Amino acid sequence: MEKLKEQVFKISRLIFREMTGTITDEEQRYLEWWRGKDPDNERLYHELKDGRQMLEKVKQLEGIDVVRPLEGMHLRIREAEWRGRLRRWQWGMAAAVVVAVIVGCFYLFPKDNRQDTMPLAITEQPIKAGSARAVLKLEDGRVVDLDTLMQGAKVGNLEAVKVDERRLSYMAKGKTDGKKKKELVYNEVQVPRGGEFDLVLADGTIVWLNAASKLRYPVEFTGKERRVFLEGEAYFAVTKNADAPFRVEVSRQTVEVLGTEFNVSGYVEEEVVYTTLVTGKVRVASDSGEDIALMPGEQSVLDCRDGHLDKQKVDVEKVVAWKKGMFILEEQTLEVIMQKFARWYDMEVFYRDAELKKIVFKGVVPRYAELREVLNILEKTNEVKFDIQGRRVIVFK
Repeated sequence: MEKLKEQVFKISRLIFREMTGTITDEEQRYLEWWRGKDPDNERLYHELKDGRQMLEKVKQLEGIDVVRPLEGMHLRIREAEWRGRLRRWQWGMAAAVVVAVIVGCFYLFPKDNRQDTMPLAITEQPIKAGSARAVLKLEDGRVVDLDTLMQGAKVGNLEAVKVDERRLSYMAKGKTDGKKKKELVYNEVQVPRGGEFDLVLADGTIVWLNAASKLRYPVEFTGKERRVFLEGEAYFAVTKNADAPFRVEVSRQTVEVLGTEFNVSGYVEEEVVYTTLVTGKVRVASDSGEDIALMPGEQSVLDCRDGHLDKQKVDVEKVVAWKKGMFILEEQTLEVIMQKFARWYDMEVFYRDAELKKIVFKGVVPRYAELREVLNILEKTNEVKFDIQGRRVIVFK
């Protein structure tokens, strides 16, 4: 019972922090994992997110005027706003208590006594957002399903340890030794469409892998470099080691760093590779021989068709928003937006009119919402409509 109470209050705090905008990246990712673990968890989340029950209880407890922390999100062509702020700290304190009460009741009372307040879909099945999912391919060809691997279990001759529900770590194996020379043993984490996963490499470097991505890497770094191979999108927080530069090979380019944080997006089906520097300094070299250095806030753009490498200034927060639970649509075409959605929600997209692909949107949409919620936001622009048929989305005017 004590363990259950602990879990209840942990989740209640996370839900409250999400509603007030004070949740951290790691807390957000844990909350999303918890939501997907059990249908009851998802139902409870939506009840609290709706806020009506909580607001009524807060009024009874505090006797003060309250507002929903997020009154609504409106996305328009080239303009979007998050509306609603917490106006009183007292409301926040009361809300935290109420959340704990509601969550406690939800867990402690039998399911048969609960009322299902979630609306049922009539014409379409909900397509949920992606979650922590991945497989580990070992050097000998064996494949380990990380979704079902127990926390703390070890695989690959005790080389990799699953430290929690969404992270695999090689830290226990030791640090890079530039003087040591021995054969490298590679593993590969493969994240499917509709998935995401975190990885801690042997040198302490942390990698966040986005949907439909894979990373091949040495179980233990040896020699005078740390080289990994990426396909898809990943965010790297590289551990500094001046004696062994860290190199990421992706598509037709190599990114070289000593210790820094950066984002790389290089999907096979796309013709451009983007490397965005958050902190530190990196050098990006293309296979065609071009070479540029990036400073924080700069992004290299590699055209895979001709090998040309260029750079531009960008808003870093918008580029790495996927890691923080948001899609920020910065002057992006519907085609580009739907490509991202297709990977994250593991669905296919069809256009009744190819011209619709060119519509440009700007705004913010939540990454962990169900697909229908996200598409409804886009539909409010009156520029486009969507019909969900199974795992296919039909786009029309």
